[in-house]
Amino acid sequence: MTDPFLDSLATALGGQAATALGAAGTLGLAKVRDLVRRRSRQDPETQAALEAAESEGAGPAQITALAERLDELCAEDEEFAGELRHEGAAVHNDITASDNAVVNINTGQVENLVQAREINGGITFN
Repeated sequence: MTDPFLDSLATALGGQAATALGAAGTLGLAKVRDLVRRRSRQDPETQAALEAAESEGAGPAQITALAERLDELCAEDEEFAGELRHEGAAVHNDITASDNAVVNINTGQVENLVQAREINGGITFN
């Protein structure tokens, strides 16, 4: 079983989640696609998995194969894994967010941070 993060990236790379992506996810997907394509130039197995997932008739088997290949690459190359996770965060968040989810992304230092779907009443920070 692959990492759900990598499953969501493979799904997006395979064109199966285009309507779920907002502006940040679309930009992130372009960066992820570029990263994976650069990697696939030196790796025929990755290139074949990416091409199969992007093909017109791609289905769950091809998407799963790409997710598994990404999982293998991440295990082999820590730097690639870090870059993939960084660039793919917006894609993953767009795909996994639903009507009942709250997605909060914080990339800086904050003193007070609240994550909530709905607040009835006030919030006070001392």
